[in-house]
Amino acid sequence: MQLDVPLAPPDAFALDPAVVHLNHGSFGACPRAVLAEQTRLRARVEAATMRYFVCEWQGDVDRARARVAGWLGGDPDGFVFVPNTTTAVSAVLGSLSFGPGDELLCTDHTYKACRNALERTARRTGASVVTAAIPWPIADAADATRAILDAVTPRTRLALVDHISSATALVFDLPAILAGLAARGVDAIVDGAHAPGQVALDLRALGAAYYIGNGHKWLCGPKGCAFLHVRADRRAPIHPLVTSHGFASDYGPPNRFHAEHDWQGSHDPTAYLSLPAAIDTIGDFGGGNATDDGWDAVRARNHALALAARDLLADRLGAGTMAPASMIGAMAVVPISLPDGARALAIEKDLLLRGWEVPIIEGPRGQALVRVATHVYIRLDEVEGLAVALAASGIRGATP
Repeated sequence: MQLDVPLAPPDAFALDPAVVHLNHGSFGACPRAVLAEQTRLRARVEAATMRYFVCEWQGDVDRARARVAGWLGGDPDGFVFVPNTTTAVSAVLGSLSFGPGDELLCTDHTYKACRNALERTARRTGASVVTAAIPWPIADAADATRAILDAVTPRTRLALVDHISSATALVFDLPAILAGLAARGVDAIVDGAHAPGQVALDLRALGAAYYIGNGHKWLCGPKGCAFLHVRADRRAPIHPLVTSHGFASDYGPPNRFHAEHDWQGSHDPTAYLSLPAAIDTIGDFGGGNATDDGWDAVRARNHALALAARDLLADRLGAGTMAPASMIGAMAVVPISLPDGARALAIEKDLLLRGWEVPIIEGPRGQALVRVATHVYIRLDEVEGLAVALAASGIRGATP
């Protein structure tokens, strides 16, 4: 497998060639073809705005929903578009009832914004947040599953679990975690922000009460595109953060879940509507055809490139590794030591100003990390240059 040759043509993305882009995991990157589709859709909206939103918009949303939900193995009836995963996490938490003595479970790898939503919910309701400590470094996915399930008590009302953690890039054994939680009578919100496109998904088979994922990361849709998938038996109580016309039974489609969530006031729907084009475009880079959508090839190369990038950085910086290859998807972290007195964010900003887009993270247990996220436009030789740039910033590798 060629890792120094990208799957995408050099001009496929609108990325600045003077910058080395090794952080697809934070904000993604949108192909020119998808941006062109979004521009076409915006022109259609603006040509006759009232006609579009009164007569055409719902049909467009329904068709995009059916395509994206079907590709993800989800139920279109319980699938709605949202601006980002953080919005959806807060919508679910705000729709559920908790009280004093209730416990909301998360881990010490939980994304900070989602942890904040749990903390705010706890303050509002009198519940408490319980944190499961994931072994770090970690030897096996079963160790993470065990840590989460061991933290469940008779007072646990809800768990917020990652599919793929942001700061540490771990792919959790989500089926085992969900099965263990269900056996204990606990529902889960799955923060799947990084999962769609990074790993294969079958939302129905997973069976999570609430699964939330981003469309602007590995699916490469426009910014402001994510989804909320709610299991049928948990759907009725879930309302959006904004109450609009769909709250009334005489407005919108018969599916009341869609009616409430699809329309939350005037907005630009073109990011959502462009997501099918993004799925097709990235699949084409992987050699998609009538019988193979190309995504298996994309995921396989991204995984191989992430492992190779991790090993290269670890070798050049003299670092250890934090997780087995089986827990890595399309991004990986390497432990580092910062110069005396330096903060991760300051180092990160300095690298950005020098043309290197890569996050420097303060991870669990205070361990500083550098994270590389891969996709179709990235080459392994760029990681070689990153190792030199990191060393020039005074960064050295660390051992677990």
